[in-house]
Amino acid sequence: MKTAISNQILIFLILLSTLPAIVNAQATYIPGPANIDTSKFAHIYFLRDKEDGFPDNWLAVIMNDDQGFCVKAKMNHIYRVNTILTGKTRFHTNINHAKTEISLNLYPGKNYYVELKPEKQDNKSVIGRMKILDKTEGIARIQAFPNTVQDRYCILPFTGNNDFRENAWKDTIRWYASNKYDYHFMPLPSWELIVRSTFRTAFSFRNKLISNTYSEGGGILYQQLKKCSSEIEFENYCRDEFIKSTLDKQRDSLISSEIKPVTIPDGITYARIVNIENRSIDDNLSDGKPLLIRSTYVVFFRTDQKSKGNTACLYTSERGLPNELHSISMLEERILWSWKSFMLVKK
Repeated sequence: MKTAISNQILIFLILLSTLPAIVNAQATYIPGPANIDTSKFAHIYFLRDKEDGFPDNWLAVIMNDDQGFCVKAKMNHIYRVNTILTGKTRFHTNINHAKTEISLNLYPGKNYYVELKPEKQDNKSVIGRMKILDKTEGIARIQAFPNTVQDRYCILPFTGNNDFRENAWKDTIRWYASNKYDYHFMPLPSWELIVRSTFRTAFSFRNKLISNTYSEGGGILYQQLKKCSSEIEFENYCRDEFIKSTLDKQRDSLISSEIKPVTIPDGITYARIVNIENRSIDDNLSDGKPLLIRSTYVVFFRTDQKSKGNTACLYTSERGLPNELHSISMLEERILWSWKSFMLVKK
């Protein structure tokens, strides 16, 4: 009996020791609106599953003449691009005006397999080769692939004022906290794109082919609060000032809000979860029909070595028709996954 109990305690300790690894594991949700009927989609598997001469470079694929990439493929990765496009569809790569193109006749619910391989030419230029694979080879290579196939619904725009998150950070995002410290945190899978500034970082998802009304955003936002002497004062700020600051006075009306406690990492003085649902009118997207916005924030305050206060929030948010949005509890689960990785790190 004692031996059985000892074994159970040993198993419990082993499981307990693995918890940090579970917390820090990659989030697995698929970016995009809720309730997607994938039976209406064609699925194109882009396989860059074999090692090539460009381990640190991604290879972008463009559909038709879209002003954006359907996938940015890294070496040792397989992606499944889901699209509602049907019929003859062109896919091409374009590296320094060296273009390669294939054509697929897409049908709803069908699977297609395309090998991607960047190759250096005799003149030292690089071409992004594409090869259509038959079903047998495609399935065999996917089954042999040791990692997770990554789903893509988003059309990523060409770089301009925006940048791609993976260009700046391979895994953990590092963002300015002060002259001596940075914030480090793990990004959600949907945060493909980044708008950079000192005070605002926005990551976004958008694909009008799937929905003209749905969009997803997230990241870190700096706030104006500089002085806060108690936890009660901070919670009152979240309730009275922060919630109002998230609303567009001309377009938004508050439906509900909720403030909850949250675990506070080292170096952070106060923090709260703030859940908000509001109604938004955007004539350009929904023909005047109100859209819903659901957002979850972790608002936090810290004091630096000179006793100066700093406030910011980590957040994720969705806007769209009611059936396109995930629940607040789901959004909260996602942002808490990122928040559990949040650290204040000395430079």
